[in-house]
Amino acid sequence: MSVNEALAALRQEEETVEIAQAALADRVAEWRADPCVASVFEAMDRFGKGAALDLCPALADLFAAETPQARRFAEVFVSAGLDGLRAHPLGQMPLSHGRRNAVPVLVLASSGRASLALAAYEGAALAALPAPRTARFSPQETWIHVLSGTGTADLILRRDGPDDREVLQSGAVELRPGTAFYRYGPRQALQVRSVQGSLVLLRLQRAFADTEPAREFSLPDGTLVHQAAAQPHDTRLELAVSVLARMGRKDAVGAMAAIASGDTFKDASQSLRWQALREVLALDTAAGLDLLARLSADPEDPLSHPVASLHASLLDTWPDLERTSPWSE
Repeated sequence: MSVNEALAALRQEEETVEIAQAALADRVAEWRADPCVASVFEAMDRFGKGAALDLCPALADLFAAETPQARRFAEVFVSAGLDGLRAHPLGQMPLSHGRRNAVPVLVLASSGRASLALAAYEGAALAALPAPRTARFSPQETWIHVLSGTGTADLILRRDGPDDREVLQSGAVELRPGTAFYRYGPRQALQVRSVQGSLVLLRLQRAFADTEPAREFSLPDGTLVHQAAAQPHDTRLELAVSVLARMGRKDAVGAMAAIASGDTFKDASQSLRWQALREVLALDTAAGLDLLARLSADPEDPLSHPVASLHASLLDTWPDLERTSPWSE
C-alpha cells in the first residue's frame, strides 16, 4: 500500500490538525458572513420557528424552478470549502453530515424544526442497491431544487384504503438542473431510482410540530410494516425503554407506564407510547393489562382503539389473563 509522505507527516503533528480545523471553521464563518448567504440564514431562523416559506423570500428564492439563486448559493459554499480543503487536506468541514442508502448529505444550516442540506446521488452506487419494497412517509414537508445532473424518481402517493391497508400510487418524475418541487411527507414519498453519473440537489425540510409517527408501507400491497417516532427526542426514549426492557428492569415499569399513559410527556408520540406499553406488557403482565384497560377506556385518547383491539386479542388468545390481578402505580 502506497502512503503519501506529505500526508503521513501531517498526521503526526497534532497541532497541524488543530490549525486545519480552525482554518476550515474560519472559512465556514466567512461563507456565512457573505451578504447573500447571511440573508438565507436569517430566513432559516424565521422558517425554523414556523414562518411560511413565502414570508422568507431569501430562502424561498432558492426553491423557485429554473432560477439561478440555488446554484449560486451552493457554488459560493463549494468554492470556499474546496479552497479550505486544498490548503488543509486532513481537515474536516465543521458541518453535520451523514450517509443513508448510498446518499451523502451535508447539512448547511439548521434552525428549529428546519434544515437546509446538499444531497448527492451517484448513479453506480444507486444502481447497486436492491429495488425498494417499501415507501416511508414522514411528518415533514420538503422542498427540492436539482443543482446538477439528471435522473428519474418515483413519486409515491398514499391514500387511506380498506382493511388497514393503504392505497399507494406512483408516477415517474424527471430530474434535471432547475427542477424544483414541494413534497408533503405524510402523503408523498420520493424515491430516486436512476441517475446518469451524479445528481446533486439542494433540500429544505421542516418537521411538523405535531407528534405523528413516520410510517413505512409495503409497496406491493400497502400494508404497514413499520412505524417510528419522527422526533429525535422520542427516538432516544424509545431506545432507552427497549434497552431497559431487554435488561429485565422491572423497577422501570412505573416510569414506562407513565410514558405509555402520556403522564410523563404530554406531547409524547403515539409510537413512543406504544413502545412503552409493549415493554410494560413484556416485563409485568398484570401491569400491562391494567394499563391496557385504562387506555382503552378513554375515548379521547388516540391509542384507545388500537389498545382495545390488542386487549381483546390477548384475552381471546389467553383467557386466563382475565383473572390476572390488576396492578396499580
